[in-house]
Amino acid sequence: GFSGLIVDLRGNPGGLLSATVQAADEFLDSGTILIEVDAAGSRTTHVARKGSTVPDIPIVVLQDQSSASGSEVLAAALRDNGRATIVGTRSFGKGTVNQIQPLTGCGDPDGCGALYLSVGRWLAPGGEQIEGLGVVPDILVEMTFDEYVEQGDLQMFAAIDELRSQQ
Repeated sequence: GFSGLIVDLRGNPGGLLSATVQAADEFLDSGTILIEVDAAGSRTTHVARKGSTVPDIPIVVLQDQSSASGSEVLAAALRDNGRATIVGTRSFGKGTVNQIQPLTGCGDPDGCGALYLSVGRWLAPGGEQIEGLGVVPDILVEMTFDEYVEQGDLQMFAAIDELRSQQ
């Protein structure tokens, strides 16, 4: 019985790639979710499967400068596949694939620490790089803390207005 959906990814630091792909797949029946490029340049394309569980209703994604990693991938996947409009500010720009490599051989049974290595990049469905650039919103709505206190959540208001304009 609802007529639109707002997905609020503001302040979302992302998460596991598998969870991001699964979430995007709930909204998409087809299309590319993301492209993963490894250090050798090999590409793996993650594609939506038929049978999304969310009806074909208007979606607005809210994002801000603290939306990172998986949340950026989700926002770009929904927008680039024609399922959502993004409202807010440019996202953080964290589109790397990382692995933890334990350091051993120091004689300590608990290990010597670890290296956090970037071993690839995530690209938006259209091939745009996310790392260092972020995802640019369709509707830019900047909001300071003072504006939020004095006028309310201007980004949420803009998202609601956008949903209303799509009906």
